[in-house]
Amino acid sequence: MEYITDEGGVLRGLVWADEDAKRNFSVFGDVVSFDATYRRNKYNMMFVPFTGVDNHNRNVTLGAAIIGNETAETYSWLLNVFREAFGRSPPEIVTDQDPAMKKAIEDTWPESRHRLCMLHIMDKLSAKVFSCWCYNLQ
Repeated sequence: MEYITDEGGVLRGLVWADEDAKRNFSVFGDVVSFDATYRRNKYNMMFVPFTGVDNHNRNVTLGAAIIGNETAETYSWLLNVFREAFGRSPPEIVTDQDPAMKKAIEDTWPESRHRLCMLHIMDKLSAKVFSCWCYNLQ
């Protein structure tokens, strides 16, 4: 477990990974997804799961974090802690289209191939197409 605080001692981020998560990463860590789009909790922090896929096509938890903001600086800290905990960065990383995530991955894990999540792309596409379609009906 690793954490970061601000000048006043207030928690800004926390990363957790136990031995099971590390073992899962060693076996199923070729492609890792992380997503910080969950709602903020009462402390105004977001939950960030790191997830892989096992041989049965089921999600496997590789670690988790809570963060206070979605800046490139926070994501860079998070990715550095992840690499320290697991000994390497994954060959493939899948995220949504967050520009701060993209910058942090480019700066922190340049050896990883960054992929965008098709679920997020299709969700945004259908919302935009539907809104354009509704606008044209008026």
